[in-house]
Amino acid sequence: MRSHLPTFEHSTALAVADALGVGWEPWMQDWPIEVADGERVEEFLAHLETESRPDRRFAIVTLVVASLDTAFSSAPPPKSLLDRVAPLVREYPDLIEYWSCPAAQSDEEMFAITGWIRGL
Repeated sequence: MRSHLPTFEHSTALAVADALGVGWEPWMQDWPIEVADGERVEEFLAHLETESRPDRRFAIVTLVVASLDTAFSSAPPPKSLLDRVAPLVREYPDLIEYWSCPAAQSDEEMFAITGWIRGL
C-alpha cells in the first residue's frame, strides 16, 4: 500500500499554479499528479531553483517529481536533468517515501519513476 502524496495549503497550491501556469481547483486531490507535465520539467525546475519560500518549494518539487514520473513513462530524462533534481528531492524524505513505493512487489504497483527514486 502506498503512503499518501503530500498535500499543501490551498493558498500555496494556488500561488504555485498561478506562477507556473498550471491548473488548480479545490477538488483536486492529488494536484501535482493531475497537472504534471513531462515536457515542462526544466521550466518547473528553474522556478524551484529561484523560489525561497519553503512551502512553495515543497509544492514545486512535488510537481517536478510528478512531471518526471510522466517523462519516465516515455523515456528516462537526461542524466544532467536528473542530477539537478536529485539533491532537491533528497531534502524531502516523505516525497521519496511516496514515490519509492516501498511495499510494492511488482512493476504494476510502482510508478515509472520508482526505480530512480529508490536510487536516491
